[in-house]
Amino acid sequence: MKIVSYIKTIGLAIAIGVFTFSCSQEAQHETNAEANEVQTETDAEIDEAQAETNAEVNEAQTEANAEYSDFSAWVDENSKKAETATKEEWREMKAEYNRREAELDAKSNTWDEDAKQGWQSVKDRWNKTEDKVQSRLGDIDDVDVDVNVKKDKN
Repeated sequence: MKIVSYIKTIGLAIAIGVFTFSCSQEAQHETNAEANEVQTETDAEIDEAQAETNAEVNEAQTEANAEYSDFSAWVDENSKKAETATKEEWREMKAEYNRREAELDAKSNTWDEDAKQGWQSVKDRWNKTEDKVQSRLGDIDDVDVDVNVKKDKN
C-alpha cells in the first residue's frame, strides 16, 4: 500500500509540474500577445498625434509666412510713399508700422530661423526709411502735447 501511495504522490507531483509549466507558457504567450496589441495601439496613437502636430506646425508656419510677406510688402510700398509724405502722413505710417510690428513681434518667437532673419531684414529696411524721412522732415515726435497752463497771478 505504501508503494501505491508513493507512486500516486509522484504521479500527482509530475502532473502538477506539467500543468504548471503548460499554464505558464500559455499565460506567457497571451501576455506577449496583449503587450504587442497595446504597443501597436500606442504606436498608432503616437503616429496620429505626431501627424496632427506636424499639420498644426505647417499651418502655423504657412500663416506666419503669409503675415510676414504681407508686412514686408507693406513696408516696401510705404517706404516709397514715405519719400514724399507729409509730417501727418508719416505719423500715420509710423503708427501703423508700430502696430503691425508689435503684432508680428509677439508671434515671431515661434518662427524658424529663416523667417526671423527675414523679419529682421524688414525691420532694418524700415529703419533706413525712418532715417531718410527724419533727415528730410526733421525730428518728428509721435506724441502730440496739449498743454493747458493757467498762470498764477500773485
